[in-house]
Amino acid sequence: MSAGAVLALQIAAGALVAALVVAVIVAAAWGGAGRGGAAVHDGDVERALGAATVTTYERAAGAPPAPEGKAADRCAICLSEYAGGDEPVRMVPACGHFFHAECGVDGWLRARRTCPLCRGGLWPMPRCQPMPPQDGGDAVAVP
Repeated sequence: MSAGAVLALQIAAGALVAALVVAVIVAAAWGGAGRGGAAVHDGDVERALGAATVTTYERAAGAPPAPEGKAADRCAICLSEYAGGDEPVRMVPACGHFFHAECGVDGWLRARRTCPLCRGGLWPMPRCQPMPPQDGGDAVAVP
C-alpha cells in the first residue's frame, strides 16, 4: 500500500471517529436525562397522566379563589379562567401546578415530560439516605 493510500485511510478513520463523537454528544443533549434534573421514564409519564393526578379545582387550589384578573385563576395552556368547584384539573405531582384536564396538557407531558410552567420533572426527586460512617482511616470533620 502506498503512503498516499495509508494517509487517506487514516483521515477517513479520523473523520468517522469525529462523526461518532458528535452523534453521541447530540443524542445525550436531546435525551430525557437533562430535563427536570433526572431521567424520566415512560412509566413516570403514564403515572403522571393517570386518574390519581386528576382532581377538582377546589382541591388543587387548596384555598378560596384569588380575586378576578390574577394569573392563578387561569389555565396556562388555554388561558381560560377556572370555573372553580368541581371542575376537573390535571395536577403535576412534583410541583403542584395544575391545568384544565381537557385542554391538552397531557400531550405536553407526553412530549416534553416536564411541567409547562416551571419545567420541573413530573415526580419529586427521591431523598437520598446519608452515607454510613466508614470504619478505619482518619475521620475528617466537615464544618
